Amino acid sequence: MIAELRESFPTAILCRVFDVKRSSFYEWLQRLSRPKIEREELKGKVVELHSESREAMGSRTISKHLKAQNIAVGRSLVRTLMREANIVSKQRQPHPFRSKGVEAFVAPNLLKRNFKPTVVNQVWCASGVATLQA
Repeated sequence: MIAELRESFPTAILCRVFDVKRSSFYEWLQRLSRPKIEREELKGKVVELHSESREAMGSRTISKHLKAQNIAVGRSLVRTLMREANIVSKQRQPHPFRSKGVEAFVAPNLLKRNFKPTVVNQVWCASGVATLQA
């Protein structure tokens, strides 16, 4: 509020009205202008890990990887850095026609395309499986 009103009124009067020490106000202004180098480096590492994982890593996994590199960081800080960098975790969905690993059971062809048996009760068929009675 003081920073906005500074153009219209003297800083000393504004600080007195809002009961803020003038030295504290100027120190706050300096903190705003000072670049946060460590935070930007950490944000760069978060973006790098995220892109290496093909945008699949979330805040939980990124924080685990950074902790493995002896970088003290929590999940909430990583989440905040991801939000600042406008990156979002995208989980890839498996392809719908992927093999399940086990092939389907294929019944042996006992009829050999002979769909007209010569005798009654010679061929029985149930749920896709045919049996021959000898």
